[in-house]
Amino acid sequence: MIKKFITVLFLIILGSSSAFSQKLEVGLKGGSNFATQKLSSIQGVESITGYHLGGFVYIKLPLIFGIQLEGQYSTQGSEFQVNQLINKNNLSYLNIPILIRNDFGPFNFHFGPQFGLLTDAKLSVNGVKNNFKNQLLSRDFSFVAGLGVRLPANLGLTLRYVKGLTNISDTNIINSETKNTMFQISLKYSIIKWGTKKKEK
Repeated sequence: MIKKFITVLFLIILGSSSAFSQKLEVGLKGGSNFATQKLSSIQGVESITGYHLGGFVYIKLPLIFGIQLEGQYSTQGSEFQVNQLINKNNLSYLNIPILIRNDFGPFNFHFGPQFGLLTDAKLSVNGVKNNFKNQLLSRDFSFVAGLGVRLPANLGLTLRYVKGLTNISDTNIINSETKNTMFQISLKYSIIKWGTKKKEK
Protein backbone atom coordinates (compact mmCIF):
# COMPACT_ATOMS: atom_id res chain seq x y z
CA MET A 1 0.00 0.00 0.00
CA ILE A 2 2.80 2.42 0.90
CA LYS A 3 4.71 1.57 -2.29
CA LYS A 4 1.64 2.29 -4.41
CA PHE A 5 1.02 5.59 -2.61
CA ILE A 6 4.63 6.71 -3.07
CA THR A 7 4.63 5.69 -6.74
CA VAL A 8 1.41 7.54 -7.49
CA LEU A 9 2.55 10.64 -5.60
CA PHE A 10 5.90 10.63 -7.39
CA LEU A 11 4.23 10.39 -10.81
CA ILE A 12 1.79 13.18 -9.95
CA ILE A 13 4.63 15.44 -8.80
CA LEU A 14 6.74 14.76 -11.89
CA GLY A 15 3.76 15.09 -14.19
CA SER A 16 2.78 18.45 -12.78
CA SER A 17 6.34 19.80 -12.60
CA SER A 18 6.66 20.67 -16.30
CA ALA A 19 3.41 22.60 -16.37
CA PHE A 20 3.22 24.23 -12.97
CA SER A 21 6.62 24.25 -11.28
CA GLN A 22 8.93 27.24 -11.07
CA LYS A 23 11.98 25.19 -10.13
CA LEU A 24 13.13 21.59 -10.35
CA GLU A 25 16.12 20.23 -8.47
CA VAL A 26 17.44 16.65 -8.50
CA GLY A 27 20.44 15.43 -6.57
CA LEU A 28 22.23 13.07 -4.22
CA LYS A 29 22.65 13.32 -0.47
CA GLY A 30 24.31 11.51 2.38
CA GLY A 31 25.58 11.98 5.89
CA SER A 32 25.55 10.87 9.51
CA ASN A 33 22.74 9.64 11.76
CA PHE A 34 22.88 10.20 15.51
CA ALA A 35 20.20 7.69 16.39
CA THR A 36 18.57 6.35 19.53
CA GLN A 37 15.34 4.66 20.55
CA LYS A 38 12.66 5.05 23.16
CA LEU A 39 12.41 1.64 24.88
CA SER A 40 9.55 1.41 27.35
CA SER A 41 11.11 -1.47 29.30
CA ILE A 42 14.71 -0.21 29.49
CA GLN A 43 16.32 2.85 31.06
CA GLY A 44 19.61 4.49 30.11
CA VAL A 45 19.36 3.98 26.36
CA GLU A 46 22.28 5.55 24.50
CA SER A 47 22.67 6.74 20.93
CA ILE A 48 24.69 5.18 18.13
CA THR A 49 26.15 6.69 14.97
CA GLY A 50 24.95 5.50 11.60
CA TYR A 51 24.72 6.89 8.10
CA HIS A 52 22.28 7.58 5.28
CA LEU A 53 22.70 7.66 1.51
CA GLY A 54 20.17 8.48 -1.17
CA GLY A 55 18.70 11.04 -3.50
CA PHE A 56 16.05 13.74 -3.68
CA VAL A 57 13.72 15.55 -6.06
CA TYR A 58 12.56 19.08 -5.18
CA ILE A 59 9.77 20.83 -7.07
CA LYS A 60 8.96 24.46 -6.34
CA LEU A 61 5.24 24.97 -6.82
CA PRO A 62 3.61 28.31 -7.80
CA LEU A 63 3.05 28.94 -4.09
CA ILE A 64 5.35 29.96 -1.27
CA PHE A 65 6.51 26.37 -0.80
CA GLY A 66 7.59 23.30 -2.75
CA ILE A 67 7.59 19.53 -2.34
CA GLN A 68 10.75 17.51 -1.70
CA LEU A 69 10.59 13.75 -2.16
CA GLU A 70 13.53 11.65 -0.97
CA GLY A 71 14.66 8.06 -0.85
CA GLN A 72 17.50 7.04 1.43
CA TYR A 73 19.12 3.94 2.88
CA SER A 74 19.57 4.56 6.61
CA THR A 75 21.33 2.71 9.45
CA GLN A 76 20.09 3.48 12.96
CA GLY A 77 19.24 1.94 16.35
CA SER A 78 20.44 2.26 19.94
CA GLU A 79 22.71 0.85 22.65
CA PHE A 80 21.79 -0.22 26.20
CA GLN A 81 22.77 -2.57 29.02
CA VAL A 82 20.83 -5.53 30.37
CA ASN A 83 22.34 -7.52 33.27
CA GLN A 84 25.70 -5.81 32.62
CA LEU A 85 25.66 -7.05 29.01
CA ILE A 86 26.04 -4.43 26.27
CA ASN A 87 23.19 -4.69 23.78
CA LYS A 88 23.16 -2.86 20.45
CA ASN A 89 20.23 -2.63 18.06
CA ASN A 90 21.45 -2.22 14.47
CA LEU A 91 18.55 -1.48 12.14
CA SER A 92 18.57 -0.68 8.42
CA TYR A 93 15.69 1.13 6.70
CA LEU A 94 14.68 2.39 3.32
CA ASN A 95 13.28 5.77 4.38
CA ILE A 96 11.02 7.88 2.16
CA PRO A 97 10.46 11.43 3.45
CA ILE A 98 7.75 13.52 1.73
CA LEU A 99 8.44 17.09 2.78
CA ILE A 100 7.03 20.57 2.42
CA ARG A 101 9.96 22.95 1.88
CA ASN A 102 9.98 26.73 2.14
CA ASP A 103 13.04 28.62 0.88
CA PHE A 104 14.09 32.02 2.23
CA GLY A 105 17.30 33.29 0.69
CA PRO A 106 20.01 30.61 0.88
CA PHE A 107 18.15 28.86 3.73
CA ASN A 108 15.17 26.52 3.80
CA PHE A 109 12.84 25.02 6.37
CA HIS A 110 11.22 21.67 5.68
CA PHE A 111 8.87 19.28 7.46
CA GLY A 112 6.58 16.36 6.79
CA PRO A 113 6.06 12.62 7.18
CA GLN A 114 8.57 9.86 6.62
CA PHE A 115 7.74 6.27 5.73
CA GLY A 116 10.30 3.61 6.62
CA LEU A 117 10.63 0.04 5.34
CA LEU A 118 12.79 -2.23 7.51
CA THR A 119 15.45 -4.07 5.49
CA ASP A 120 17.60 -5.61 8.24
CA ALA A 121 17.75 -5.87 12.05
CA LYS A 122 20.60 -7.24 14.13
CA LEU A 123 20.84 -7.40 17.93
CA SER A 124 24.43 -7.49 19.14
CA VAL A 125 25.02 -8.80 22.70
CA ASN A 126 28.64 -8.28 23.79
CA GLY A 127 29.65 -8.35 20.13
CA VAL A 128 27.67 -11.48 19.16
CA LYS A 129 25.11 -10.60 16.47
CA ASN A 130 21.69 -12.19 16.09
CA ASN A 131 18.96 -11.48 13.56
CA PHE A 132 15.75 -10.24 15.19
CA LYS A 133 13.96 -8.78 12.18
CA ASN A 134 11.01 -11.12 12.78
CA GLN A 135 10.41 -9.40 16.15
CA LEU A 136 9.88 -5.99 14.56
CA LEU A 137 7.27 -4.51 12.27
CA SER A 138 8.36 -4.04 8.68
CA ARG A 139 7.15 -0.40 8.59
CA ASP A 140 7.91 2.76 10.51
CA PHE A 141 6.24 6.16 10.42
CA SER A 142 7.99 9.35 11.58
CA PHE A 143 7.74 13.12 11.59
CA VAL A 144 10.62 15.11 10.07
CA ALA A 145 11.64 18.75 10.61
CA GLY A 146 14.85 20.41 9.54
CA LEU A 147 16.83 23.35 8.26
CA GLY A 148 19.02 23.58 5.18
CA VAL A 149 21.47 26.04 3.68
CA ARG A 150 22.63 26.40 0.09
CA LEU A 151 26.42 26.34 -0.44
CA PRO A 152 28.59 27.11 -3.48
CA ALA A 153 29.29 24.54 -6.20
CA ASN A 154 25.75 23.08 -6.13
CA LEU A 155 26.26 21.82 -2.59
CA GLY A 156 23.97 22.12 0.42
CA LEU A 157 23.98 21.30 4.13
CA THR A 158 20.98 19.99 6.08
CA LEU A 159 20.32 19.47 9.80
CA ARG A 160 17.24 17.38 10.54
CA TYR A 161 15.30 15.85 13.45
CA VAL A 162 13.34 12.64 12.91
CA LYS A 163 10.80 11.60 15.54
CA GLY A 164 9.32 8.10 15.38
CA LEU A 165 5.55 8.05 15.92
CA THR A 166 4.81 4.33 15.80
CA ASN A 167 5.80 1.35 17.92
CA ILE A 168 8.07 -0.78 15.73
CA SER A 169 7.99 -3.80 18.07
CA ASP A 170 5.78 -6.73 17.10
CA THR A 171 3.52 -6.77 20.15
CA ASN A 172 2.68 -10.43 19.49
CA ILE A 173 6.32 -11.24 20.31
CA ILE A 174 7.73 -8.33 22.34
CA ASN A 175 5.70 -6.89 25.22
CA SER A 176 7.30 -3.46 25.08
CA GLU A 177 7.29 -0.27 23.01
CA THR A 178 10.14 0.79 20.71
CA LYS A 179 10.24 4.09 18.81
CA ASN A 180 13.04 5.40 16.60
CA THR A 181 14.50 8.89 16.99
CA MET A 182 17.51 10.54 15.37
CA PHE A 183 19.31 13.68 14.30
CA GLN A 184 20.72 13.79 10.79
CA ILE A 185 23.38 15.98 9.24
CA SER A 186 23.57 15.73 5.46
CA LEU A 187 25.61 17.04 2.57
CA LYS A 188 23.75 17.20 -0.73
CA TYR A 189 24.85 17.73 -4.32
CA SER A 190 22.41 19.01 -6.95
CA ILE A 191 22.88 17.25 -10.28
CA ILE A 192 20.00 19.02 -12.06
CA LYS A 193 18.82 22.56 -11.30
CA TRP A 194 16.14 23.90 -13.60
CA GLY A 195 14.05 27.02 -13.20
CA THR A 196 14.28 30.70 -12.41
CA LYS A 197 17.83 31.62 -11.46
CA LYS A 198 17.15 35.24 -10.66
CA LYS A 199 15.88 34.32 -7.21
CA GLU A 200 19.07 32.44 -6.35
CA LYS A 201 21.46 35.41 -6.42
